[in-house]
Order: sequence, then structure tokens, then C-alpha cells
Amino acid sequence: MQKEEIFTILMILILLSSSVNGIATSTPEPIMNLVLELPRGSPYFHEALYIAHNLRNIGIEVDVKTSCDYIWWWPPQILHNYDLFIEDLQGWGSPDLRDVYTGPSNRFGLGPDLPYYNQSEQIINDAVTEPNGINRIQLYHEWQNLMMDQMVPLLPLFSPKYYSCVWNNTQGYDISWGLVESLPYMSYEENHDGQVNLTEFNLASIIWNDLNPMFTESISSYCYYGRVDSSRKIIDLITEPILQVDPDNIPTHTGLVIDWQQVDPFHYKFFMRENVFWNPSLNTTTRDAESESLLNAPLMFGLKGESSNGTNQLVSAKDAVFTLLASANPVCSDISKRFSWISNCYVDKNDSLVFHIEIDGDINTPEKEPYMDFWSLLKIPILPEFFLNSTSPTVTYTTGGAQCTGLSSEIVNSPQWVAFSTSAFGCGKYLLDYVIRNSITVLQKSPYWFGVGAIDGQVDMVLSIDTLNIRVIPDRYAELFEFKSGKLDLLDLTLFVEEREDFWRDGRWEVQSCIKEFMSYLGFNLRRPAIGGVDNFIYLTESGKENYTVGSAVRKAICYAIDRDIINQELYDGVHLISNSLMNPYWSRYYYDDIPTKYDYNLDLAWEWLEAAGFQNSLSTTEPNYYQLSLILGLIVLFMFTRRRKMKQPNIERLSDK
Repeated sequence: MQKEEIFTILMILILLSSSVNGIATSTPEPIMNLVLELPRGSPYFHEALYIAHNLRNIGIEVDVKTSCDYIWWWPPQILHNYDLFIEDLQGWGSPDLRDVYTGPSNRFGLGPDLPYYNQSEQIINDAVTEPNGINRIQLYHEWQNLMMDQMVPLLPLFSPKYYSCVWNNTQGYDISWGLVESLPYMSYEENHDGQVNLTEFNLASIIWNDLNPMFTESISSYCYYGRVDSSRKIIDLITEPILQVDPDNIPTHTGLVIDWQQVDPFHYKFFMRENVFWNPSLNTTTRDAESESLLNAPLMFGLKGESSNGTNQLVSAKDAVFTLLASANPVCSDISKRFSWISNCYVDKNDSLVFHIEIDGDINTPEKEPYMDFWSLLKIPILPEFFLNSTSPTVTYTTGGAQCTGLSSEIVNSPQWVAFSTSAFGCGKYLLDYVIRNSITVLQKSPYWFGVGAIDGQVDMVLSIDTLNIRVIPDRYAELFEFKSGKLDLLDLTLFVEEREDFWRDGRWEVQSCIKEFMSYLGFNLRRPAIGGVDNFIYLTESGKENYTVGSAVRKAICYAIDRDIINQELYDGVHLISNSLMNPYWSRYYYDDIPTKYDYNLDLAWEWLEAAGFQNSLSTTEPNYYQLSLILGLIVLFMFTRRRKMKQPNIERLSDK
């Protein structure tokens, strides 16, 4: 190679290098730093990493952290040290989401000081009290679009399909009804691998916290893919709901309430089943695996000095009334706001098995308003009035203004209420036997259960499963291993995408699936300065965006920058439903799938909103050096032309030799 050729190649490389450096994407300092915090053990860690990776494309650096516990009560005035969180929206059998998005304890820091909050609250109040179905749908749609377009408290993520697996020798299990209602129909044909007892059923969960349903609902609102702490699971096994509903949340006549009557639009009358008894009020706090027979355990006595031996305390209307009034009373309930529609509740003066509920869907208006979502809210575990109520003349009031006698703020600290939280009893299928903390909870079938199947109303049913063992296994893969080895009889397969196909094909197991009321989301702490704070009150000046604030613009940008399709494909094999609204898609009648503001992945829109909020696109490419590029092209052409001429010239020395 000639010196001229070497020089030309070097010049091309030097100029090409400098030109490429001129057009390469730079990596400047991020425009903001955010913290995404998850509770330890959350299954959303990999989703969080994908989200953090996506947000780097718009100059946002996200630090993913894990902590031991979440703070469940979130007053807006308290600023937590994280900006983002991933959580589940688990429904309560109702599309009424006021408990999630309004009030002082909402997780997002939403409050009446924020733009559009009061408008949003008014729309959802109108929706839950609107008796006309079409108008109600329109109001829910209007509310969803306002929240997702102008307030942006979250980015909806996924609504998964649930998968459960049982061994093929298990008969009668139905995932749509769940384990509790399937148990009267369940039995084994023969032993499966690893099984040693055909009268026991083994399952796994995470540790339970409290067996009083008035305190466990708020705790159980945090779950991952249906894996609620086992408090509610145990409660459902040892007691019964006031009203039974089917998987579509339609009331049935197969539970404690067997019929009802509408007196007027604001007054309903309910009729309860005869000859249902409370299980014994057993004190199981000191029991273990070596204890004597469960039915020989000592009895607990309630605040009125009464106890149950299994045959002396009838379940009646006073228990249903006490349960509803106590649940609606903020002095003793964490879920009182959910029952603010109860304006009065009382036992019929002529029949101890009949009770009345008077309804007011909006206590802030002078006239009574209807409330359309109360039916599924009556599927609340019934409580023993004889044990938990007192003889005190103290009068308190529910969130809906109903008067309560005997309930006070001190009652929750009474020995009876404290004992009930760990040694609960009910009128259900099973009795609490013993608990070994962080290890196992054991339940035994009740000989006093009234024997009516919730699925079809079959009577005189006898449980084939004598013992339920609920093991504490926090690690999902450890649970998978225990199931495969035959030490568990039921497995939640939802998270195990790769293993699911193997279970489908393997004849040893039966896989079932269903859609449940559940949705995951990326939540925003609107009180944090980077994504809200004072920016929630500063409006944009760009034409067409004057109705949006700087804070909402930043949150919209974050939503557009996250590629949920890729996350779904990479983590869940594309089988999850991507949600588009802050309402669960399970409520298909009210869920606004065609909502105008959809946050499909779009980096151009993300930068558009960031720039409107005052941020510069520091990640965009610099202008190329057109002089250098033209010089490079010229040198390349010159080099190729020179090489071609030399190839065509004859070799003089070789010719002369010839």
C-alpha cells in the first residue's frame, strides 16, 4: 500500500471519528432522580427494574428500593421518602372506588386542595347514587377520563388471569367460587404423590395479622396476585358472610340471608336462615399440636358474660345488625367509610330473624340518595353480637349517621376484642385449632356448621376434609417445590408463567383459570416535589395545555415513557391484560377501555409533556458536522477513484521483461 493511500485512510478514520462523536447521543446528568419503593418480597421487583430502565430514555433516573413494611395510612400532609410505588388494586365486590381515591387515607396524597379533586369527588358521588344504568356508566366514564387525563395519580399496569393447580385426585374444586365455597363439594379419589392423609388439605400462604374482619380488610388490600395475608382466608373458613354472592357478584339465596324485599328505593328488608348456631367460643391461644381434643378447650366469655358451646347461641338478625353497624362505626372499624351508605339498620320488632337497612347514598345532601353498590358489600363476615357487644349505654354514630349503643373507642382494647383477634370463632365450616407463628395454622371441621352449599344450595352437606393446614411459606418458589413434592394440595400458578405449560401437559395435575377483581398499578406520591408538590398548582402556558399543571405534565410524561407491552411480553409471556384506566377491568360494564387518554408507549409524547413542563430534551442528538461529512465522502470517492486508476495501469517492468 502506498504512503498516499495510508494517509488518506487515516484522514478518513480521524474525520469519521470526530463526526460520529458530533452526532452521538450524549449521557448528561438526569433531569430528575426518583425513588420507587417496594415492600420486601414484592413480586413487582422485575417490573420496577423495567420501569426504571424505560424512564432513563427521558432522562429520569429511578432508584428501586425495598423496605420491610408499607405505611398503610397515608395522610396527604405526610411526605414519604419515595415518589413511586407499585401496588395492587384489589376490589371489594363493587365499582365504588371512593375508599381508594378519596378521603385522607388514600395512597396517592389526593386531597381537596389539588386541582380537579373536588370535581372528581362530585362525579363519583353522582355515579354511585345514579339509579339509571346508562347515566351511571357515563358518569363513571367521565370520572375515569378526568382522573387519567388531568390528575394522573397512577399508571395502570396489568390485570392478570389467575391460575390455580390441584392434584388430579382432587374432586369438586372450582377456582371461580374459591376454596372456601368449594370445600363442601371436595374430596379425594386416592392418594397423590407425597400425600399421606385423605382427610387433610394442605396449602400455603403468608403470615396472618388479625382475625377480626374490621381490622383485616385494610391490611389485606395490599396483596400480590391475590396472595393476601392469610387473615381473611382464615376468617372466611371459620365464619359465613351475611349475604352470599356468586362469582359475578349476584346475590344468592344459599347463605345466611335467604330472601329480601325492597320496601322503597331507600329501605330493604332481609330474612335470615333458621337454626344456624354459633360455633363454640373456644380459647385456642395456648394450644399447640400436642394439645388435647379441640372441643375440650376452655370457652371464652364475651362482654355480656355469655359464651357459645355450639348449640346455645343462634345466629340471628341482631348479629347481622351489629356487624353492619360496627363495621360502619369509625370508633371500632378500619373500614367504616365503605359503609357510609347505611343511614339506619335495625332488627324487625316482630321477627328476630329479620333486619332492615335504610340507605342514603350521599350523606352530604339533605335528601336521601339511592346507593346501587351495596349488595356485594353485604358479603361481610358476620360477627357474634353476644360476644363483642357491650351493655354500656354509650352512644356513638356510624359514618352514615346511624346510632350505635354499646360501641366506644375503648371497646377495641377490651380483653374480649383482643382475644377475638387471635382466637376468633364464627358460624362457618371450620374451627381454629392452633397456631404456630411463622409456621402453620391448623383448622378442624365444625360439627355445628349448618350444611348448605353456597354453589347450588344443596342441604345436609358433610365436609370430607377434616383438617386444613395453612403453612407459612413466603417464598413462592419454595411453595412451588413443596407442591411438586406432594406436600401441598393447592398451588397459585399465576406468577409461574414458564412452569404453567408443564402443569397443563402433566396428567398429574388439573389447572383452572379465571378473571378476578384485581389490577396492578404504578402509583405516584403527588406530594413529592419532583412529580407533584407545588407543581400541582402551577399551570402550563403552552397553547392547548393550559388546563394541565406542571406536576400532571411530568406524570403524563412518565406514563408515556413506560413500555407496558414489552414488560408484559418479557415477564408474563404476553398473557396479562394491559389496563387503561384506574378502575379494574373486571367491572367491564363501567370500565372505560376506550378512554380518550391512553398511555401507550410514545417517547415523542413523553418529551412533549416534559418540555411543556419546562424540561429540555438533553438526550436528543447534536447537529451533525456537515462540512466533515462532505469531506469524508470526498476523500472516500477520491480514494476509490485513485485505486481504480492504478489497477487499470499496465505494469511497465513486467512488460519490458517479456
